[in-house]
Amino acid sequence: MWSEEEYWAKGQLYIRRAQSAEAADEGLYAFWMALALEFIARAALSKVSPVLNADPGDVNNIYFALGLEGYKTPKTVPLHSVFLRCVNVVDGFEDQHRKFCDFLGVQRNEELHTGGLPFEDLKLQGWLQSYYEVLDILCRHLEYDIDKLLGPEEAEAARELLKANAEELQSLVKESIAAHKTVFDGRSEEERQQLRRDATINTIASKVSIELSDYADCPACASTGLLTGRRIRSSRPYYEDQQLLEEVTCLSESF
Repeated sequence: MWSEEEYWAKGQLYIRRAQSAEAADEGLYAFWMALALEFIARAALSKVSPVLNADPGDVNNIYFALGLEGYKTPKTVPLHSVFLRCVNVVDGFEDQHRKFCDFLGVQRNEELHTGGLPFEDLKLQGWLQSYYEVLDILCRHLEYDIDKLLGPEEAEAARELLKANAEELQSLVKESIAAHKTVFDGRSEEERQQLRRDATINTIASKVSIELSDYADCPACASTGLLTGRRIRSSRPYYEDQQLLEEVTCLSESF
């Protein structure tokens, strides 16, 4: 019941139900899509190991996840824990994605367990772009084509929406760089040289305390800055030139 394939198939089924409901009811579409997201996320965990879906409060849940016989009433981890674990095992799934998924999860719980109707007021423009982004990350982890999940027509719409979002973000970043460059260039040559010296000193001092970092030139003022990030994966330790080494792959997050 906890296999990657079964979770994926159930996610597909729920997305089909969402698409059937969309034309008549946006709220029902959002509800089914929120339910589908859980199964796709659980499939992503099961690709690494079904044990990641097991509630660790009872060792019998772990035995079941390992495929051992005799354990008929297994319990999975709650939805919040699913998304928290995705941050740790799915490349590209970051804390911002977890927060969005938690938001949908809260709406789902309110819909199922209270008298509230949270999906009735949830407009597509408020959540669909973020949903597609998360779905794309999970599909790449699962090595499945997003077309098989959404169908070719909606998948194409999703790609266009994500492309537009990326282009908008690039535009905002370029505008920010240009604005800072204008301010910097407006200073005297003496001030610019002093600011560059100060930046270099501060950067070298900061690097001592930040393990995952590297020097990089600022695109606005050409001063030395620090590019920082977080560890994604590490290689097995290996010997080279009489040293024990480890290759670390990082995701750049800030400058």
